[in-house]
Amino acid sequence: MGDTELNVTDTGNDTETPTSWPEIDDDALAPMVSDSTEAVGGIPVGEAQRAEVAEATIIGMTKEEFDAKVQEANPVQEAPRKKKVAILGFTESWKLAPFDDPEYEIWGLNELYLFIPRWTRWFEIHKREVYEADKNRTDDHLGKLRQMTVPIYMHQHWDDIPMSVSYPLDTIIQNFGPYLTNSISYMIALAILEGFEEIGIYGVDMAHDTEYGSQRPSCEYFVGIATGRGIKVIIPDQADLMKSLFLYGYQEEQQGVFFAKLKSRKQELEQKHAQIEQQLAQLEQQKASMIEARAQYRGALQDVDHIMKIWAPTNSVTLGMGGPSA
Repeated sequence: MGDTELNVTDTGNDTETPTSWPEIDDDALAPMVSDSTEAVGGIPVGEAQRAEVAEATIIGMTKEEFDAKVQEANPVQEAPRKKKVAILGFTESWKLAPFDDPEYEIWGLNELYLFIPRWTRWFEIHKREVYEADKNRTDDHLGKLRQMTVPIYMHQHWDDIPMSVSYPLDTIIQNFGPYLTNSISYMIALAILEGFEEIGIYGVDMAHDTEYGSQRPSCEYFVGIATGRGIKVIIPDQADLMKSLFLYGYQEEQQGVFFAKLKSRKQELEQKHAQIEQQLAQLEQQKASMIEARAQYRGALQDVDHIMKIWAPTNSVTLGMGGPSA
């Protein structure tokens, strides 16, 4: 860092006043500055930290002493960061989220704003051209994003979406790897990175027999990371995520009984289904016969109508010896 020139005024005393600040040793500052250049929400803070440390060093204080002086001069305190977050998806268990608990941040995504009553952050991880071209999305999706007053995590900041911020993808991958197959995984990863002590996951099933089944392992991977770091993870009983019927190797007998009952029930249902199919086939045959008989009766009725039109007299006539009566 080069010297910064100062304008020095002669004070009339014999004390020597420096005409430039000394060189600041970057290596000496390194331990006092965060290793990360991204703070909460992906906002660069490295340069700001370096400036604070440099200023503190110049005036002969540690950074802690400098921060204390600043706080003393400006005692306004920021609101404490919340320690709990509820991450929401679209299945029915989102209704169990703690909307009325002010200790929770509420994170939503995509068009979930159509249903939930409040949120503190939003996520739209898809490429913009994807949801702009998707006719199944709400026509005013971009309009809703533009109106939001909370951070919206996207691929980048968009000037026409004032609250949009770039999702800190590089930092997430550096910390957890690239196993990110769905929006919920991105949300859980950010919550872990920011140090939340409790993460609730509501409205997220990713059942195996749905299109989201292949995305489920990624979510469970990040739930495992959170749990391993001592973070309390809450998943409603109603959700399929992180659910298993039996303990492998320990509950094989119970598992065998359970699936034997299911197999028996399936066989019973298959037999009844076959009976219904057979009855329907018989009814179809009867229906075909009845349709054929109906056609025959219709033809006979048409023949009778034809004969009556040709041969039936239009007026009543009396015949006698003298011919028709006058």
